[in-house]
Amino acid sequence: MALARFSPFELLLLKSRHQTDTAGLLLMAWVLASKGHITDPDRQRFADLAHEFRHGHDLEPLIEIAVAQDLAAIQLAAEVLHKDSGGERAYPFLRQATALAVNDGKLTTANYHILCFLADLLGVAPAEFAALFEATTGKAFEAPEDPSRTAYWQAKERQQGHREQSQERSEQAQQDEHQQYGSREERHEEREQQQKRKHEYSWQRNDYRHHQRHEQHSRAHQSPPPNDRTRRALAVLGLEPGASRNEIRKAYRRLAQLHHPDRVFAKGEAMTASASQRFQRIKKAYDYLMEAS
Repeated sequence: MALARFSPFELLLLKSRHQTDTAGLLLMAWVLASKGHITDPDRQRFADLAHEFRHGHDLEPLIEIAVAQDLAAIQLAAEVLHKDSGGERAYPFLRQATALAVNDGKLTTANYHILCFLADLLGVAPAEFAALFEATTGKAFEAPEDPSRTAYWQAKERQQGHREQSQERSEQAQQDEHQQYGSREERHEEREQQQKRKHEYSWQRNDYRHHQRHEQHSRAHQSPPPNDRTRRALAVLGLEPGASRNEIRKAYRRLAQLHHPDRVFAKGEAMTASASQRFQRIKKAYDYLMEAS
């Protein structure tokens, strides 16, 4: 009979001296990887932190899994941690994750959502986690720039315009300096590529604006009775009326992982913005249902 095939993270769990600590270390590595490029000081910081965990295996595979954004492994780690790290044991873990997320003084959008997810996973209320975050970092727990807001894209447009102008001036200077070495066909092709990039960016921006206006128009013409809000929130999470708090929490975790903006980050800002909108709707529906129940 053929042997069962295990993923790299499942093999680490099998070798671990303490599976909950190994799961916690993967989620810590996820926090570290979500900041961007992992530097040598980051690896050393992670190694120092791992001394407080009972794992008994190499740390590099955990970092590789986190950098690869292996959501199946991350989900498995979250399930293992959820079973054994609730109550008072949640607070030391969240303090360590918070310290990793802001060790360079800046909280990224990805890590803002990850910290919210970890706090909810361990049963820590948003207000309690906000207090823990402020006590750990000395700063208020506030969301970074939100790609779903108009002001964010206006700032992006200005930055893009400045970059394009600067790039055009630089390219013009290079063309003037090296004109004798370039052919007319090459310069024509280069200009066509620039126009194509501008057209693609303009199309994405207009599509996003049209989507925003459609959303605002839809919200402006909705006037449901008060009890409709609960039904809408349940529909967002794919639940039926009368769902329990546990069912609401499970549905949120499943949808939050499925629609997290990090999953489409490499596909561009427009896709990230759309995913962020879906994620915000899921989070708002979850918060409302948890408060209402």
